[in-house]
Amino acid sequence: MPAPRKILLCDPDPATARALGPVLRRNGWHVHAARDGARALQLAILRQPDVVLLDEGAPLVDAATFVRILRANPRTEHIPVVVLGAAGADAGGAAGVLAKPLDEHDVVARVEAVFRGVAASRGRDGAELAGSLAQMPLPDLLQVLAMNRRAGRLELTCGATRATLALADGRLVGARCGAASGEKALYRALGLRDGQFGFVAGPAELAPRLDRRVDEAVLEGVRQADELARLAPALPGEAEEVLLAGDAEALPPDLHPVTAEVARLLAVPRTVGALVDLTAASDLEALRGLAALLERGWAVRRPAGSGAAATNPVAPFLAPAELRDLRGRLGRGRHGAGALAVGKVLLAGGGPLARRAALARLAAVSGFEATHDADAAFGTAGRLALGEGARVDVVALPGDAGHLPLWRPLAAGALGALVLLPADDVAAPLLALAAAGLPLAVCGPAPGAVPAALSGAACAPGYCGADLAHALRRLLAGARPAG
Repeated sequence: MPAPRKILLCDPDPATARALGPVLRRNGWHVHAARDGARALQLAILRQPDVVLLDEGAPLVDAATFVRILRANPRTEHIPVVVLGAAGADAGGAAGVLAKPLDEHDVVARVEAVFRGVAASRGRDGAELAGSLAQMPLPDLLQVLAMNRRAGRLELTCGATRATLALADGRLVGARCGAASGEKALYRALGLRDGQFGFVAGPAELAPRLDRRVDEAVLEGVRQADELARLAPALPGEAEEVLLAGDAEALPPDLHPVTAEVARLLAVPRTVGALVDLTAASDLEALRGLAALLERGWAVRRPAGSGAAATNPVAPFLAPAELRDLRGRLGRGRHGAGALAVGKVLLAGGGPLARRAALARLAAVSGFEATHDADAAFGTAGRLALGEGARVDVVALPGDAGHLPLWRPLAAGALGALVLLPADDVAAPLLALAAAGLPLAVCGPAPGAVPAALSGAACAPGYCGADLAHALRRLLAGARPAG
């Protein structure tokens, strides 16, 4: 007999829970209740509900922030959220809106619709429309879906490339393609010419949220494809990599922001594919920046693997025994799902420049992949594939004082925290995490900058120098960083 569905109801008005709770339970569903967004986040992580009904005015954590935090956690990223509030309210990735005052029949119908959508999305067998892109080109397929005002998820497969386009009322509301998401992924997907497609109707949640008309997106996709074709002769091929010709500090200070970002990334030799995956800008903007650097001689190309790494094989990030121990720790917790064991390491402290520098250092680690929102104030900044079915997500904690109540739900189940200096403004919440037994590793140019409150803590963090990759390895290996 299947387990009962679980519903999390978050509303500051206890009358809502008293009115809806019995109605939902009569349908055989278990109901958990919370009066504020922070408590709802804790219950979402601990109870793993099948759907969340969230009041748009929930205290402490608003609906948009709530959805964003769920999507940043691999254990909760697939939980649908229905917002309770004014008609048309937008939580950026919510599965729908129910206007207040609530009608119990509407609530039950919406929850059942969400469950049907989830069931339909669990495999290609649920696809109501499928075929070959060679027979039905993607622009034509999207136009058909737009004309019929369809809502659902369009799954695309072209060789090793996987892409997903989300539609609502015939508009494009989300996109993922390979390592990219949002606008960047949308135009990558629109460039697919071969492969297979499958459309599954129902609510589709992809963050960050888009809102694009299909005809506008298709025209822009054609324009970008033409521009990319014109750039192609000036760009390195698949067998080449690119690196900065000199010191990045010697570059002109007035570079275009995208070109400057490309230059920072080329401090480490990269292939074109790896470079465009790491940039926040669109592929076209990133490649324009790369072409400008090559044209002026500020970047050079060379055969891939021709550097020192070609003669000195890269050692694994963790030794085999350390990786086995990590997998054991993940298995004892609730980080893993199926054959893939997923852990989480927090990133706290530091300003925007310190965080960008730290992530640039991690980007040089084999197996690390930055996410689309790596520059965001908080959320998943990157993922490190360790091999043997183990992965660790690096999740940035918010530094804004108004978001400090979010630290505890975001820290649930973490393996440890990397603390960037300066960290004085976040010493108090870090001290609380340390007191709860979370290992901390402090990274910065000078040990004297470690906040006194942390240095004197019973569970004092260790100072690991300026190398964030070294600090991360020590945390994952289970060793307490040396003080």
